[in-house]
Amino acid sequence: MFIQIKIPDELPEGRRSSFKKGIVDALLEAATTKSELEHTPEGYESYREQGKKVGEALNTQIQNAYPK
Repeated sequence: MFIQIKIPDELPEGRRSSFKKGIVDALLEAATTKSELEHTPEGYESYREQGKKVGEALNTQIQNAYPK
């Protein structure tokens, strides 16, 4: 799977956090189930960790797009 995210060129300095929160809001809304968000079904922990690594990599890419 290849995911490409366009980071707007006009994103002002210091707005990365809000941009990332918007991404997370949409992903969390799509990921919600009847169970609590903190709960990960038994046997699914490795998939959640894989997703966390992707999120961390995405965070790094967003920070590198707008160096201080």
